[in-house]
Amino acid sequence: MVNNIFLGEYRHSIDNKSRVAVPNSYRKKLPPASEGMFVLQKGRDRTIEVHPLSDWREFWDRTLRKLPRYQSRALRLRRYCLAGATEVGLDSQGRILIPKRMLEEAGIKTEVVLAGAGKYFEIWEPGRYDAFIKEARENHDADLAELERHGWGLIPENDEPTGRGVSPSGPDR
Repeated sequence: MVNNIFLGEYRHSIDNKSRVAVPNSYRKKLPPASEGMFVLQKGRDRTIEVHPLSDWREFWDRTLRKLPRYQSRALRLRRYCLAGATEVGLDSQGRILIPKRMLEEAGIKTEVVLAGAGKYFEIWEPGRYDAFIKEARENHDADLAELERHGWGLIPENDEPTGRGVSPSGPDR
């Protein structure tokens, strides 16, 4: 088991109150400091990112809080991240309530894909997710080659630390 890393994909329905069940494997990864709470924010590719509250607080302390308030790009990023985010808690049945505006912006109607993304997970409209996976599969070798070209190899060929690659256990040293 990989602790605190959201993995895998799950397909669920949205109920008529805009709630979706969070898989038990994801609920188990919620740090105690999050107190059963997540932060939802608009993600890339019209997704909804779901962050444990404690991780979101860290992001605020390490990053957003330190952005200069009078520099236009920093202010735009800060506003986008904060105004577009909302806190949600797990109900007694392990569901979260997704604001209707977020569902509309993500193009989600009745079905969703919850996809692990490391320290958080994403909620996708199924058709968009399937298209993304198809494209990722078709470009997998080229994407790996491009990462290697820039020194971001995922697993060293000879399994020896290179100082450049990243293995599933973390950066090579």
